[in-house]
Amino acid sequence: MITALIRIEARNYYNKADIAPLDRLEGRINSIQIIYKLLSDFSQRDEIDLGVYLSEIASSVMHAHAVEGIRLDLKVDAYPVSVNVALPTGLVANELLTNALKHAFVGRDRGLITLHSLSDANGCRVTIADDGVGLPDGVEWPKHGKMGELIVRSLRQNAKADLRVDSTPGKGTKVTIAFNRAAAVLASAM
Repeated sequence: MITALIRIEARNYYNKADIAPLDRLEGRINSIQIIYKLLSDFSQRDEIDLGVYLSEIASSVMHAHAVEGIRLDLKVDAYPVSVNVALPTGLVANELLTNALKHAFVGRDRGLITLHSLSDANGCRVTIADDGVGLPDGVEWPKHGKMGELIVRSLRQNAKADLRVDSTPGKGTKVTIAFNRAAAVLASAM
């Protein structure tokens, strides 16, 4: 209902640049809606399967912003984490996937976006990457003082996550989020 209202409001804007904040808000709300759906679908209310959650987010973002010729390489492992870890991880994934679809392939008719969430005995590594234009020189992600920075800070605090951003103009952007199993489970007890 809320995202439908945002879409209706966005149709009233004549300048596409004006709807960008509404578009980002819609994506964030969809990420939260997905986690609530997963919580209601499973009896285990304090943990979310991160692989399932990220798959649902990727599907939602691709459906909302798909561009012909842009492919998604999705590989996820089952990995139970607390809601306090899943939500900021999903919000970061939503933002990065949306940014890649909107900005990474300008002037190109094809490209590849990667979303991998792979786990082992020690923890989980989430990689979101594209082979697009990369961040312009002097531009960092997340931008200081923006919502993305707050979400990343939450992820670092809740999961003791390590987040690394690698970008080279003309060669794409890669964001890696790593957290260990103990931190992902411990966060649910907080």
